[in-house]
Parts: sequence; C-alpha cells; structure tokens
Amino acid sequence: MTTWIIAYNKDGNTATLKTESDHQPDIDEAVELVTQMARREFGEGDVEHEHDPDLESTPATRLAERYGITITGISEA
Repeated sequence: MTTWIIAYNKDGNTATLKTESDHQPDIDEAVELVTQMARREFGEGDVEHEHDPDLESTPATRLAERYGITITGISEA
C-alpha cells in the first residue's frame, strides 16, 4: 500500500491529510476524505451557509462553502 498526501488550504494555511491506498486518490476521493476529516475536526460546519446560485453544487464546492477548505494537491509520500 502507498501513502498519499492530500494538501488542502483552510483559512490561508496549507495543511495535509495522509491516506493509504493502492492507487492515487482522484479529486472526488480526496474531497470525500477531507470532508470526513472536516466533520470530525470542525463539526457539521456552517450548516446555514449561503449558497452562491452561480456556483455549481459539487462536493468540492460544498466543502469550500461549508468549511472554507479547498484541495490543492495530491502526491505520493
């Protein structure tokens, strides 16, 4: 198994999340892993957040709106 590092940005700071997988996680898998971490670390987030109707509603968009987190990279450790 390979260790992968998912880099993300929250509040202007870069942080990382390590995960084990046989394959490199794609962006959808990375968003799901970071969302699970955010729920554990920060609770349910801003549940009453205001959704921008001009933005497509994707898991990555919801992660950014709810927790202020954007994925910045995925690399092998």
